[in-house]
Amino acid sequence: MAQTILGTHWAIKSPCLGRNNTLNDVEARLVRCNIPFLRDRASLSNFICASTSTANSAETSKAPSTARPPCYKEVWTPPEPSMLIKDKRVFREEHRIRGYEVGPDQHASIVTIANLLQEVASNHAVAMWGRSIEGFAADPELAELGLIFVMTRMQVQMDHYPRWGDMVQIETWFQEAGKIGAQRDWVITDRISGRHLGRATSTWVMININTRRLSKMPESMRQRCGWYQMDPPANAIPSNFTRLKIPELDLSASKNTPTSITSNGAEHSTKIGVENTLEGGQQRFVARRGDVDMNGHINNAIYFAWGIETVPEEVYQNCHLYQMEVDFKAECLCGDVIEAHGQAVSTPEELASNGAGPSALTFAHSLQRYAKENNKCTELVRARTVWRAGEPSSS
Repeated sequence: MAQTILGTHWAIKSPCLGRNNTLNDVEARLVRCNIPFLRDRASLSNFICASTSTANSAETSKAPSTARPPCYKEVWTPPEPSMLIKDKRVFREEHRIRGYEVGPDQHASIVTIANLLQEVASNHAVAMWGRSIEGFAADPELAELGLIFVMTRMQVQMDHYPRWGDMVQIETWFQEAGKIGAQRDWVITDRISGRHLGRATSTWVMININTRRLSKMPESMRQRCGWYQMDPPANAIPSNFTRLKIPELDLSASKNTPTSITSNGAEHSTKIGVENTLEGGQQRFVARRGDVDMNGHINNAIYFAWGIETVPEEVYQNCHLYQMEVDFKAECLCGDVIEAHGQAVSTPEELASNGAGPSALTFAHSLQRYAKENNKCTELVRARTVWRAGEPSSS
């Protein structure tokens, strides 16, 4: 199959896109080039693919060749089964990064990472407690008492973002934190290379779904949590780098005012006044049907996406998103009009000296639900993003 890359014609032949000669002839494997400068689309001038030479030699000699060129890399290694490890205190699950989970640079975004973390957490909860009749992960006692865990904060740090086709291995554990709360942590690695990719932590509180108020965790539940939590407790992100206060934004100088249009008698939000500068920006969104999760609320990962939209384009394109913290303050439903604001703020010393670097760029974000009835906004989410300067976002 001939392709053109950067004006250079070259041929990919077996085994780069063809049959795996070590297996049955009818059993094919999809592979990709493993040479870094080819993978990253550098110049291919005067380059002859090793696999092409191997294939041509095999055709010339009329003898099948099982030799694999140095560029050969098998992509679709199947994931290992999900499992409880470390005396059943840690849950491990593997996921392959799909094409629709990456951006133009073929790397996963922070939104993809947030979705994966939530998926693994949900599967771990099912492994610990089972499923309710409604299909949710739920401890039978908590379900009977009308108690649920709700995430109030999430903090993600990424040293490297996985590429399309990469197999990521995620380990997570759950432990109590105070009388009404709990903590969940994650560690993300590349399954093939073993490279550490990132880490995350989250805070959860117990809510009575009937009164919508905070509730203490039953002692029996506390004891059962002890069966699964790390001993001693472990933190994916050191505690002195978590729960740092996110500054409140000063929106008094905002130049944009809410607007809407009428279509077929219904109000619809429009994206207005996009004003992104190096100091930050603001945009408006409407919560769509496709943003709703199985709980009937807007998926938590959508807030990550909305917050990122207020980051200046120059920062987004040329810097590495090292960390994102999100404080969840109120619920959002389909059809709600959301105003997203972002402002440049100082980088906390704790982060600058541990991973972010002294030249890091930091932005505070506020997502607010706009009510046309009284022309007021209610803050739904407050977030902070920390960007490593001078690094591509796909590093």
